[in-house]
Amino acid sequence: MNILIFSVSIGNGHDQVAHTIRNEFLLKDPKNNIKIINTISLISPLLDKVILDSYLNILKFYPKAWGKIYEKTNKLDPIIDINDITNKLLSKVWFRKPMFDFEPDIVFCTHSFPASIVSNLKEKKKINCPLISIITDFNIHSSYINDYTDYYVIHHENLISIMKDFGIPKNKILPFGIPVRKEFSMELNKDELIGKLKLNNINTVIVMGGGLGLGSINKIVKEIDRKFNNIQVIAVAGRNKKLETKLKKLNTKNNLIVYGFINNIHELIEISDVVITKPGGVTIAEVLCREKPIIIFSPIPGQESDNAEFLLNNGVAVTTSDVTKIPLLINQILENNIRRESMRKLSAYLKKPFSAKNLVEFVINNIS
Repeated sequence: MNILIFSVSIGNGHDQVAHTIRNEFLLKDPKNNIKIINTISLISPLLDKVILDSYLNILKFYPKAWGKIYEKTNKLDPIIDINDITNKLLSKVWFRKPMFDFEPDIVFCTHSFPASIVSNLKEKKKINCPLISIITDFNIHSSYINDYTDYYVIHHENLISIMKDFGIPKNKILPFGIPVRKEFSMELNKDELIGKLKLNNINTVIVMGGGLGLGSINKIVKEIDRKFNNIQVIAVAGRNKKLETKLKKLNTKNNLIVYGFINNIHELIEISDVVITKPGGVTIAEVLCREKPIIIFSPIPGQESDNAEFLLNNGVAVTTSDVTKIPLLINQILENNIRRESMRKLSAYLKKPFSAKNLVEFVINNIS
């Protein structure tokens, strides 16, 4: 099969899902011909950088503004029509790029921008293969909803009713889950991992802020170290080199292990007793697979606030806007076996460790 996957390199999640799908197709058949395209850099690498920098600046200095944009565009007839804007900017570029000659048998989109563009091209009969949109959050934003999308992948059956509110028939809804790497479906031995990673076998918390290392990670680590005397803290800075340097310079009385961007996050989550994280969709999907209690911090207004609401309402997470209260939440989880077990069981209900495998098998059995 010729498989075309469109992503957008804002954060790490959309790209990671794209590569997860690619790897699963290659696992099924190494002869599959797969191309992943960063939608914005297809036009201009400079524009890609400008958009990412602008996005980060909005999140850093004007997070509420981003939340308002998200809110105003989350309707089928919005005041600001993101789909219309992106179509006008990007759809004509399709014909000036080599990927038009790829002749895909199927197109996947891991972000709403390219999904809108491909749907528009299908409407104009410039392309006629199936389009599958993968919604990488725990709520449904209207920008994903397009007339010519053939299937929508959502994280859980609990979200089907929202899709129906948008007028999407059930036969177009695939509640396979946000595709996560196969490592998150593997059985892991915590004791063996502790030995392998040369860590202490004591209560351990992991603090992370996604691939971009966003949030108050430095403050959280210092607050945990101030309130605890015998705890192990794993801090993951992602691609945030400035944060990584700051964390490594901290003088802590507890054992602090600092990582940058890593590929074995599944192992670090497995050995942790509590996960403290921003509620990015892919990150949360991964943590659920390991059935760990979640403490949410610094959710971005908009999609991450929606993710947080979903997790809180389903009993798998707790949250606070006050960094000084995070140690209290850690204690409440570690010292209450009933609560910890309840969060584990509810995570098991929500997790989708074989999401990529189930999606690829569906395509092979129903589309190829």
